[in-house]
Amino acid sequence: MIETLDPNEDLISEVAVKASKRALCIFAHPDDLEFTCGGVVAKLALDGWSVDIVITTSGNKGTKDPNVTGQQLAGEREQESRAAASILKANEPKFLGFPDGMLQANDELRELLVREIRRLRPELVITWDGFRPGFNHRDHRVTGISTYDAIYPAADDHLFHPDQKDEGLEPHRPSAMLLAGTDEPDYHIDIESFMDIKISALLAHVSQMGGRDAEGLKRMYQERIQASAADEATASLPKLRESFKKVILRR
Repeated sequence: MIETLDPNEDLISEVAVKASKRALCIFAHPDDLEFTCGGVVAKLALDGWSVDIVITTSGNKGTKDPNVTGQQLAGEREQESRAAASILKANEPKFLGFPDGMLQANDELRELLVREIRRLRPELVITWDGFRPGFNHRDHRVTGISTYDAIYPAADDHLFHPDQKDEGLEPHRPSAMLLAGTDEPDYHIDIESFMDIKISALLAHVSQMGGRDAEGLKRMYQERIQASAADEATASLPKLRESFKKVILRR
């Protein structure tokens, strides 16, 4: 039995000590991870974590080039995602292949996510905050909600998708989640030491960078630092950070 996580202690440290160093990042599009938690993934990998990645869409949209087909773009973005994962020292991504912009929070998606959770048995899951109010990309929202639905109650209940037992997959519930893109962050991770790796991983997504280079991305983050310094609510937080809403999943 895994020991209960202490909500007053650092979440990642608690998971590492009381459970195991296995993380699963579930995002909608091939570049979502690098923007939201590229620094954290690099940090986890350096600390000896095994980091898996599931991308729910094929990434077959997201270009202004009229000469590029969706099939071509999907292939390019898969390769870019693999290159970025290699830079971050994460495991090779798995693509569920749903069309970009067409994702639905249905039983099909949930079952696929349950299979990956049971197969990979992560103790920490990082995904989109699908419950964030206001404007939000549909694929982000659906991926976040479906991940939550897959974790609880489905993945840990042997009566959900029982045919997966024939594949040798047993019920599993992770210890915790980190929700990215949230309006209510309560967990902030200093990524200053990993900023160059994050930027290198972002630049691997050539089709999405619009010609931006490392210096341009550094300037963008520097502007965020300056804006944050003027905000009393965030002045005490790490200048270069990735922020999440933390969820402890009690057993």
